[in-house]
Amino acid sequence: MNKAANIYWDNTQGSISASRRSTATRRRTTAKANTRTTPWWLSWVIFGSIFGMLIVAINFRAYTEMQDEVNQNGRLSAQIQNLQDENLALQEEIHTLKSDPRVIEREAKRIGIGVSQK
Repeated sequence: MNKAANIYWDNTQGSISASRRSTATRRRTTAKANTRTTPWWLSWVIFGSIFGMLIVAINFRAYTEMQDEVNQNGRLSAQIQNLQDENLALQEEIHTLKSDPRVIEREAKRIGIGVSQK
């Protein structure tokens, strides 16, 4: 009999065979449940591993980007310091060229302009 006929099964007809079938079916489903091939915790370990790898990948990317920015900041700070030192040296040279007559005369000789003395 198929499952649709079992719904309307009359207990007066063959109740012994029906009970035997239901007992056999219960034993098979219990046996299938008891012969699980993977442990229950394995799915949690797999899920945790995937989640951990995702977290590590995101944080590693953020860490490397931060390190690149720190290195760039250091390079730019050194470059700014060098430009400030050069600017200070040029300002001192401008001041000496404006005020010291010996420096003016020396620079004039260097470029080939004669300076007349009074």
